[in-house]
Amino acid sequence: MERKIDFKTIRLGENTGHGNARRTSLANCSYSLVALMDADDICEKNRFELQLKAFASDNSLSIVGGQITEFIGDPANITGVRRVPEKNGEILEYMKKRCPMNQVSVMFRKEEVEKAGGYIDWYCEEDYYLWIRMAETRCVFSNLPEILVNVRTGKEMASRRGGWKYFCSERKLQRYMLKKKIIGFWRYLYNVAVRFGGEIVAPDSLRQKLFSLLRSKPANISLSNDTSPIVSKKKENDLPAFSVSMCVYSGDNPEWFDTALLSVVEQTVLPDEIVLVIDGPIGEGLESVIEKYRDLCGG
Repeated sequence: MERKIDFKTIRLGENTGHGNARRTSLANCSYSLVALMDADDICEKNRFELQLKAFASDNSLSIVGGQITEFIGDPANITGVRRVPEKNGEILEYMKKRCPMNQVSVMFRKEEVEKAGGYIDWYCEEDYYLWIRMAETRCVFSNLPEILVNVRTGKEMASRRGGWKYFCSERKLQRYMLKKKIIGFWRYLYNVAVRFGGEIVAPDSLRQKLFSLLRSKPANISLSNDTSPIVSKKKENDLPAFSVSMCVYSGDNPEWFDTALLSVVEQTVLPDEIVLVIDGPIGEGLESVIEKYRDLCGG
């Protein structure tokens, strides 16, 4: 990597929650365009290039996401593909029943997110709640057809997506959409009933199978293994500057975090800055990864 990347770290003294960590990160981003990234996922090498070109070709876009693969253990062990609709109208319609964006894949205009109120804490649903409010402010959505991120999952995901606390959070969000007339009464009843069945009635093993049914089969999916030299600087006046927003928590795996950051700094178009929020105390392993990439990015 030849070009310097501004590597910012913001430390929160105690864990304040996902919504606040995201909000803090965005507040410290210097550029209008911001890409989100989680600390255990892997970006495809041309992710940012594809998204920047989408914004450059359509000034009306507020947010651009894409498709994701999911893997367990080895990144090559693809278990499924979460496909979401691509066009604005299709996304708005899909939003009435399920979250229409893969949060780990999105790049958005910071001012559009702030206009909608930004990230607000909502148990396990901060992203869905934000997309709904962005739709209310008439933001324009897009999802690219390409796979942008390879997402780490596991059997524990099924247990996290169930239980009374999770169900109550989802039901509350459905009630919000009903109140705002985004959905009608019968759609509300249907959505809540489906979630009750999947999140309360179904055991973890069955819920895991239901998640699999909602994913496309991974056949014929090939992730980037391009070994050509990385384009380490943008051409003058070619593509806009942008930030990458990441949050790290004490429970994150240092090796996975290292792999995630590596996928950010090996892009065909590099970010101008990485804004990392450290949400509460973390261990030496994570600290060493942060120091490694601070040095790599040039301070």
